[in-house]
Amino acid sequence: MTLFGLVIGLAASRAQAIAITDVSFRIPPAVSQNASAAQQVAGNDSVAEINKLSGAFAGDTWTLLDKTDAASTVFNNVTFTLTSVAGNKSGGWQLSWSGGGLPLNMDFVFVTKAARDWGAYLFESMNFTTAPMAGEGTFAISWLNNGGQTPGLSHASIYGRLANDPSQDLDPRQVPIPGSLLLLALGLGLLGQSRKGARHS
Repeated sequence: MTLFGLVIGLAASRAQAIAITDVSFRIPPAVSQNASAAQQVAGNDSVAEINKLSGAFAGDTWTLLDKTDAASTVFNNVTFTLTSVAGNKSGGWQLSWSGGGLPLNMDFVFVTKAARDWGAYLFESMNFTTAPMAGEGTFAISWLNNGGQTPGLSHASIYGRLANDPSQDLDPRQVPIPGSLLLLALGLGLLGQSRKGARHS
């Protein structure tokens, strides 16, 4: 193969875009839904790399919940366990959860790592409850490796963050007070002081 052919081949494989339909997820009895956003990135996924993603992925910080080749972590008093079969080019995956922090409404990113790239798939405002305590999904690797073949799954990962739900994102003691309310309080305080001063004179 000539250098020109190699460059064209690499460009073609890189140009093959991933799609939101590559990954689905459902919590029974709900029907499967596709990701709401997807991005393909070179290298390996990590908390730092996930938090560099743009578009719908940007915003609050992501936390690693579990990886198929590593131990799971506790997030908001809930432990998530991800299972999938390495080596498959497509197939199923399962996510289970348990802990005292349920129910939990959160966004999550499902990651497929294969060959030199990884795909990030966003699922928003998913409600994790105590019944059921497991969900299932499908995945398909849609990019090519250096040999022009579809690579098998190296590992899958799950990253999570609280969904944009004020009742979960803010401690009621930390809810910001609107500026107009502060001005009203200041005005009432000054009015009280002026009346007090008028009585003494």
